[in-house]
Amino acid sequence: MESIGEIVASDKIDFRDTGILNLAYLGDSVWELLVRKYFVEKNMDTNSLSTRVREFVNAKKQSQIYNEIFDTLEEEAQNVSKRARNAKIKSFPKSCSYMEYRNATAFEVLIAYYFLKKKYDKIDGILKIYIEGVK
Repeated sequence: MESIGEIVASDKIDFRDTGILNLAYLGDSVWELLVRKYFVEKNMDTNSLSTRVREFVNAKKQSQIYNEIFDTLEEEAQNVSKRARNAKIKSFPKSCSYMEYRNATAFEVLIAYYFLKKKYDKIDGILKIYIEGVK
């Protein structure tokens, strides 16, 4: 079994060869883990913790963030996320529109892209702006 450091530093996943929805799955996990970590560090009670995390780990919020940051992304990140936004998604939850879900998928792929490229500062920047409100 790999250590956490080996998993994070892994070069076994190539975003160019991995299915776009698999990347979204990974990005969703990375985003949720980092949002949870952020609020756990604030030492909140469990109910507050769950509520605060849900504010940032949902399709509507991810879509909003994606729309706000898209124009600031470097070209390669825009291209990767556009590929995700245009993926054939067969179903989506009733809690958001089809377009919001597509944008949320693009956001999750963007997070996976930054994670796999070890551009952790990019993810940190998004967290600081949208969770801490620091611009």
